[in-house]
Amino acid sequence: MATIGIEWVQRYNGLASDLSNTRPQAEGFYNTLSATRSFNAGHDLAWDQDFKTQGAGSPASGADPNLADNVDMVSFSGHGGAGGSLFGKSADAKPGEIRWGDRELEYIVLDACNVLEEKGVFGRWGWPVFKGLHYILGFHTTTSAEADRGRILAQYLNAGNTVRQAWIKACQDTESSGTQWAYLRADAPGTNTYNDHWWGKGAVSADPTNPNVLYYARGAC
Repeated sequence: MATIGIEWVQRYNGLASDLSNTRPQAEGFYNTLSATRSFNAGHDLAWDQDFKTQGAGSPASGADPNLADNVDMVSFSGHGGAGGSLFGKSADAKPGEIRWGDRELEYIVLDACNVLEEKGVFGRWGWPVFKGLHYILGFHTTTSAEADRGRILAQYLNAGNTVRQAWIKACQDTESSGTQWAYLRADAPGTNTYNDHWWGKGAVSADPTNPNVLYYARGAC
């Protein structure tokens, strides 16, 4: 069975405002999706290095082969911005320090504000990040710290919606029209991730290990 992991931050230790709904959001996803559960790290145990490639960042201590890139799908719930996801006891996970999919990861949810803001998105989340990764799911705009979105996303995936459809529906179910969902996906010769489903729920493309095209989409919730 496919594997999943989650990280979430409620307590930001003065780095940003604390959040109240990130834990139920993340654990709703974790406890609902049809998958083998691999890791659940929250509060001060959620670290930027868990999402960074080995040898990247400062200090150079990326641990993603054992965590984020060691599962098929991972979800982060917390603060964020165009520069990446923000953690409560460490730095942000910057796109320039990330290489996803060279081990296992196909799908990642960054449920955080502005992480997939359209301006400059290909420069931030371009070729170096996608090393087999199929999708990044996130937001073009700010978003609320909403408690049910993770569970709803998992329900749509379990029901056989494609990954992109499940994300769009989950966002539309939980946000106002002023919020805009977004995603990035990669394709390569012999792959077509557009109609990817969750494992066991429909077709899944081969990994785009050397992608030659990235697609970006966003829309109103």
